[in-house]
Amino acid sequence: MGESDQTTRPRRKRISNTTTNGIVSSIDKLHSAVNGVDVENGNGAIDNNSSKSQTSGVSNSRSATRRKRIQRAKRRKQKNKSNSTTLIAIGFIVCIISFGIIYEVGVLLSSLILNGAPTMSNSSTTSTNKQQQQQQQSEEDIKSMLQSKIPNNNLPLSTEQEQTILQLASQHLNQFPISIGTDAGTKDDQDWESILHPGTEALQYFTGNGDRRIQKKKKKLAAKDIASLLSNNKLRGNQVEEVGDNEEEEEEDGYMRVPKLWDPLPYRIIANERDKRSGIITTNSRESGVRRYLGNYGQRLMTPVEAKSIGSRIKVSNTTEGDEVLLETIFVAIASYRDYQCTQTIESVFNRATYPQRIRVGVIDQIHFGKDTPCSTPKNGTCIENPNQAICKYTKQIDYLTINAELSVGPVFARHLGHRLYRGEYFAIQSDAHVEYVKGWDVEIINQWHSANNEMAILSTYLSGVEHHIDLETGERISKSRPIMCQSDFEGRGGLKHLRHGQQPEGVPYIHDMPTLNPFWAAGFSFGRGHFVVNIPYDQHLPWIFQGEEISIGLRGFSYGYDYYSPERAACYHYYHRKNPPPMFWENSQIYRGSGLYGMNRLNAIIQMLGPSHKTNGGGETTDWIKTDELKYGIGKVRELSTFFDTFGIDVKKQTVEKHLCKFVGQPMQKKFIPALRSNQMGLDYDKINYRFVDPDSPIPIRAQ
Repeated sequence: MGESDQTTRPRRKRISNTTTNGIVSSIDKLHSAVNGVDVENGNGAIDNNSSKSQTSGVSNSRSATRRKRIQRAKRRKQKNKSNSTTLIAIGFIVCIISFGIIYEVGVLLSSLILNGAPTMSNSSTTSTNKQQQQQQQSEEDIKSMLQSKIPNNNLPLSTEQEQTILQLASQHLNQFPISIGTDAGTKDDQDWESILHPGTEALQYFTGNGDRRIQKKKKKLAAKDIASLLSNNKLRGNQVEEVGDNEEEEEEDGYMRVPKLWDPLPYRIIANERDKRSGIITTNSRESGVRRYLGNYGQRLMTPVEAKSIGSRIKVSNTTEGDEVLLETIFVAIASYRDYQCTQTIESVFNRATYPQRIRVGVIDQIHFGKDTPCSTPKNGTCIENPNQAICKYTKQIDYLTINAELSVGPVFARHLGHRLYRGEYFAIQSDAHVEYVKGWDVEIINQWHSANNEMAILSTYLSGVEHHIDLETGERISKSRPIMCQSDFEGRGGLKHLRHGQQPEGVPYIHDMPTLNPFWAAGFSFGRGHFVVNIPYDQHLPWIFQGEEISIGLRGFSYGYDYYSPERAACYHYYHRKNPPPMFWENSQIYRGSGLYGMNRLNAIIQMLGPSHKTNGGGETTDWIKTDELKYGIGKVRELSTFFDTFGIDVKKQTVEKHLCKFVGQPMQKKFIPALRSNQMGLDYDKINYRFVDPDSPIPIRAQ
């Protein structure tokens, strides 16, 4: 399956509590001194009577003139003090404002020097707040504009009316490139939210519920200890700068700030209108407007119009023809765990693309701060010294989400965060952080996808190694062979038993006019329409899952109507067996020990593959898995999972598979299944497929088809 990768974005330095208290104390002293308060001795305001002479021999009786003169002098003194305090305060404020202006100008100049407008990685907090205020105002304007076009009746909206609404908002829906922006740290932030870290969630969820395993581990590291660790690692954009502690911004123990999943306002307006006109009350669990619009969480198959409404395009000058062409955009999600080749991977993504202008990269970078080099760091000098590096040249098209490596609980959560960086691109890719893309990969992989004539097609496979497959100097492909996804079997024991894809056979493809149908999805490389990421996001609640993620995504996608293909030609190749391999997330195993079982239980329960040994409550329902967000990360109803199991020879009860499926996958499967492709190109109609694979009595040697 390849090594797990999760990529980087420099986070801002947090000021320690000690330093913060010192700063606050100094300011208090300054303020107190200005207002006549003895901070060191703890006294209050200065005693006005202390200025009076107390020398013996002075008469207690004063003339009225003398008293008036003293009172006037006292009033003048108090007035002067008040004026001094005001002047000092005004001067202090002016200094702060001046410093802020100088800082803003410096940031702007730095951004211009680095050849890029401010993005998540180089914008200041002030400018970000302004952008967020403008966005909020823009959303209100969009909402008013769109709702004014909605008919004021209870009749269902027609497809034409819905498309009119989306067309009116097209300039807001199809922006590219669009960053996730910097976290403002407020509850009303439209782009960020707080979630409970999955490792802590699992431990807190089951601690005290009678589970002896968790209670035993609690002595080593309790859930509250993990929560304390997490609460000190808030995600704040991707630049290293000083950020003070703010009591109003502090998260509860165990929570972390992450970008929200993509959910544009126009889709929510249409989805809400649909619900209102059909008498459905929208609940919080169904709040995603875009997913309700796209088939209502897999309750039905998307329509062609709905599917095609997803995805931005950009105009690019065609140097060969001399005119402009309209190109589909591509989102590349990269997950990196302390990987020194992450930057190199990004360089190959942009440098070897025919049209790098249409590519946007989202990187989840898990590093140990101070030890590991962030993925956002250029390899060949700074951007000022060498501005032609892709990481500098295309800085506006890269988002980095850099988090502490100690928060890693496996590739599933890292890739889940990667899906949170998606912002409406036409296509979406998932790959590791140590791969080499081939020359012209973007045009080639898109052409292969179009050749399938299937809107629901996902090109996915294990990647071949770089050795003997790609010329690392030129990026040219030097091999025609590629793996094909056709092998899987159960592994593990007890509650951890799961279906895992094994090493896939590699060979020269026999089919050349389109990609090759296969049953399985691979995490090492996945390419398809952007709505696949929207409909089938990685499950947020699967801590400590390494194996099993592929059958989870694959079955969930199958139930929504997606079909999987092995590409004829690979877009990239993988670095296996590196001489200096980076650490892996397993180094955190003692921190989150005990949470993995519940992650695997949830995974198998959702995809209906719990084994016979799994404990239940007596009524057949499993008792020890987190049931949060079942709708969001669950199974659709376009296809029954039993159809998948029966078609490809998987016995869930016995936890066995029919062997030698690779003999069928390829030309035989293509011949039987392609006629079932719907005429509107919305996937295979399995109601027209009655094939059931059974292991032949006399197996023959396996070869790639």
